[in-house]
Parts: sequence; structure tokens; C-alpha cells
Amino acid sequence: MRRRDMLAIIAAAAAAPGAALAAAPMVPIDKAFPYLSAYLRVPAAERSRFYLVYRAYRNKKPVSDAKATIIAADGARTPVGFDRQGIVTGLPNLAFLKTDAHMEIDSAPFQMGPEMRCALAPSTHVNVADLALALAQVNQAVVKLVGALSLVAPKFTAAYFPDAGGAQAVMADGRTMPLPVFAFPAIGTVSYIEPATLVGAKSVAFVRPPSRILLGGHPKT
Repeated sequence: MRRRDMLAIIAAAAAAPGAALAAAPMVPIDKAFPYLSAYLRVPAAERSRFYLVYRAYRNKKPVSDAKATIIAADGARTPVGFDRQGIVTGLPNLAFLKTDAHMEIDSAPFQMGPEMRCALAPSTHVNVADLALALAQVNQAVVKLVGALSLVAPKFTAAYFPDAGGAQAVMADGRTMPLPVFAFPAIGTVSYIEPATLVGAKSVAFVRPPSRILLGGHPKT
């Protein structure tokens, strides 16, 4: 993948967490899972705080009826595993992504949406310092992947909390303040925090544990 193409994918991931990318009925395997090969080229120790998930979307909504088959270069066919939330349960490895394999859509058309997730277990509280470390690690990985283009690469600045039912920041002096929210077409209204701009925040408290923590850029209005 060319670095400018990679930069475009990183921009999409940073600007719109969970945004679906268009997929044709038959696509090369590396394009069916955009950004995965770049992610896998980063040493495991340098991506320990974040990971990639791919989810099936249709009309900007997650779907549970997605079906697809991976067709290897030798013609071998392997069904793509999806769970009830439309999340791919087994991703190709780096060596396979470099082959001439393709993915064929077998159901009604859908799109594959990458989610950059923070590697923190679901909880009603998270430490802001841990979120900041995850964002810093993603940005360091981007710099390593795109080299000189990192000067124009988008920054991952925010952590988003889908399905948390509201969230508030707990400050160092014990005060609390509600976090801002943003409405994404694909995932609904979501609370988020940008650690670098909320000085003094020590933790985030939720009404209920978020279903996952997404990493992205500042929401675009």
C-alpha cells in the first residue's frame, strides 16, 4: 500500500470512529480490511494499548446478517466469521494479506468498518492517564507508518464511549463535570474526552460500562 493511500485510511479512522468503508462484491483481501496490514507491521509491543476491529455496516448501521467468503490465490474458500454484532471474529495475518486472495460478499451488500479500540477492559471508571497513553501510542504508530507524511497526518486526540449512558470527568480536586457528546451516524450519541484539553481530569465515570472505547480525532461538525 502506498503511503498516501495509508494516510487517507488513517485520516478516515481518526476522523470518524466506526465509519464504514465501501466494499465491492469482490475485493482484494488487503482492501477488504483497510489499514490491517499497516497495523500488523507495527511490532506487538508498540500496539499493546490499542487494537483493530472490523464490523459490517449497511446504510450506516451495524448488521448481523453479513456473509462473505475469502478466496485464496489457490481457489480455497473460507467463510468469514461474523458475530451477532457484525464483528469479524478472525482476521487475516500479514502474510495472507500480501497474497492475491479476495473477499467475496455473499449476502446483501454491506461495508466493512474499522474501529480503533483502546485495550482497556470495560468498567464504570477509567483513568485518563491510561487513555492518554493509548492515544499517544496510536500517534507514535502513525508516525512510524507514514514517515515524513506524519507532518500532515491526522492526530488521534479523543476517546469515545459508546453505550455508556453518559459520562463525567472526575477532576483532581474531586469535582465532576459532564463530558461533551457527539452524534455519529453509525454509532449514535457518544460521550468523549480529549485528555490533552481537559487539564486536571483524573478519571472518567460512566452510568454503565461502555461497550468499547474508540480512539479517534476531534469530532467534525
